Amino acid sequence: MTREALADEIARVTGVSHEDGVLPLSSVDVMRIVNMLRIRGLPVTYADLAKDLTLDAWWTRVSHLLRTNPHLAA
Repeated sequence: MTREALADEIARVTGVSHEDGVLPLSSVDVMRIVNMLRIRGLPVTYADLAKDLTLDAWWTRVSHLLRTNPHLAA
């Protein structure tokens, strides 16, 4: 997954275009994103994403998971 792919998935799942700033998402939107990432094998939680509703923060979390767990990128 790339940062752009994450942004595209956020837009697809929520209907909200990505921005580098704060994402205007509801708690249900965040849960949808968590579920989407889990389906792709990424062990994220609601708390991981809800604490900072920015694409940059989410990408930092996702990219860290991918770097530290190379099997997730396969």
